[in-house]
Amino acid sequence: MLLAPHGATAQDWRTITSMRQVGAEDLLRVNVEYAAGQLELAPARPGVLYRSTLRYDAEVIRPELNYRAGMLRIGLDDVRVRGRNLKSGHLRLDLGPDVPLDLKVEFGAARANIDLSGLDIRRLRIATGASETDLRVDRPSPGVCESVDLDVGAASFRASGLGNLNAERIRFSGGVGEVTLDFTGEARQDMSVSVEMGLGSLTLRVPRGTGIQVRKSGLLVSFDSQELIKRGNTFYSQDWESASRKITFDVQAALGSVRVVWVDPGDRELR
Repeated sequence: MLLAPHGATAQDWRTITSMRQVGAEDLLRVNVEYAAGQLELAPARPGVLYRSTLRYDAEVIRPELNYRAGMLRIGLDDVRVRGRNLKSGHLRLDLGPDVPLDLKVEFGAARANIDLSGLDIRRLRIATGASETDLRVDRPSPGVCESVDLDVGAASFRASGLGNLNAERIRFSGGVGEVTLDFTGEARQDMSVSVEMGLGSLTLRVPRGTGIQVRKSGLLVSFDSQELIKRGNTFYSQDWESASRKITFDVQAALGSVRVVWVDPGDRELR
């Protein structure tokens, strides 16, 4: 998709906007591919299916925006242009709350802010490269999220309000970086969380009153297991048997640190 002569340096920045109202969709499948720049994803107002604004370098990039029969593809593919300042690119995508979403977002060297507050997420996949990503879910999803898959490269990744996704399963795979996974929110079911880390630090923020068990394996990994009781190779919260909501963590890490932080009601600040 990128046809530029070698040595070209001029940049022709353009902006395109697209919007569609809710129709007869019973599910919206969204596939976002974005290589470099700034990526924003946020809730749209009721009645809007999606709204997108894309700023791109028209000298080297032909953007992709395609909607057909409940399937939306948007973004830029395979950006490998040397000598171009692609970090000034910007994609803003707003998704409406009225239609359930099967959402897949892939991006490379981008700064990403992803706000899924109040959206009806049924399946979620986020894959990143060397990026800094903030994921937030400040309001609960009205439905049940079947699965969440987070694949992170050499990056900083922070997720808050994961409990509001009401997910049955969350899988996280990370390479190198600092990762914070915050499980506050209004989850209505038990959750299974698997984490595979390479080199870095992992912080698990858990609402106080949630029963948790942590199964940990790894080589040179320090584990801050505050207020947990070890039984065999598994760590349990003191209220594991009696808690009305439970999270099971399976953590595999090679090098780095893992810590559990208890979050009191009303405390949503990440630290």
